[in-house]
Amino acid sequence: MSSADVHAAVDWRDTLVRLGIPEQSLSGRHTACPACGGKDRFRFDDYQGKGGFYCNGCGAGDGFDLLQRVHGWDFAEAKRAVLESGWITGSRTAPVKTPATSAAVSRPGARICDLLRTSCPIGDCDDAVRYLSGRRLLPLPAGLRAHAGAEYWHERQRIGRYPALLAPVHDIDGDLVSLHVTYLQDGGKLREHEPRKLLGPLRGRVGCAVRLGEPGAVLGIAEGVETALAAWHQHGVVTWAALSAVVLAKFQPPEGVEKLVIFADRDVAGLEAAWRLRDRLTIECHLQVPKPPAGDWADVRMGS
Repeated sequence: MSSADVHAAVDWRDTLVRLGIPEQSLSGRHTACPACGGKDRFRFDDYQGKGGFYCNGCGAGDGFDLLQRVHGWDFAEAKRAVLESGWITGSRTAPVKTPATSAAVSRPGARICDLLRTSCPIGDCDDAVRYLSGRRLLPLPAGLRAHAGAEYWHERQRIGRYPALLAPVHDIDGDLVSLHVTYLQDGGKLREHEPRKLLGPLRGRVGCAVRLGEPGAVLGIAEGVETALAAWHQHGVVTWAALSAVVLAKFQPPEGVEKLVIFADRDVAGLEAAWRLRDRLTIECHLQVPKPPAGDWADVRMGS
């Protein structure tokens, strides 16, 4: 299937959301660039139905270019992910399956495996300890690792190595799906480039989240990793991170959870996702929203 054929068949907005691009980045309005960061420099216009966008910082491109920049993929990886996503204009078709792509769906990529293999406990990475301590997020539950020098790629170029927080993402069956990386610098977040990256899409998976501890009958769910950690500290509830409002709205708690506490971000996207999740599930759900001026539970933890 040629690139032109893919462009003609794909509903790019739904496909990009399914492959980990933040929904708010695809609103058609000027917003932060999901690839290079920066405020009000990026606009998605789906030019000529090709997933087109323009960024004042890193330039223009199509849907394939956006996936490559955000996830650090090459073109072949981006095309394969789009074909496997199963989101085709007019209908949600079954994913394209071949022996090679089936193996790719069932296992995380080599880059994810290598980062986890060479990772270390949080306490062995000074930058990670300084960062989490500054955010009042220590001590930690299980679920996070650190890396002394994770490679950072931007527009297919290796920028350098930076300390990083690694947050493995698992689906409802406990299978490793992706890896969320927060790049650090001098005890804070990386400044020159977008500090957070998701290294693999969550396509075709149910109940995806960063599992910060083992749940009992009660489980909390929040958007960001830091928000989930802050909620755990504030409320004493094991809380997982869905990583985005889109994934939060679709979250499915694992078997055995009888009550879900939804720690919502206090913005339009966060509240809408929390309400959708609460209305969809049949188990007992409680919605917790931070009071102004805090925008999320990480702000509450910091005393905002």
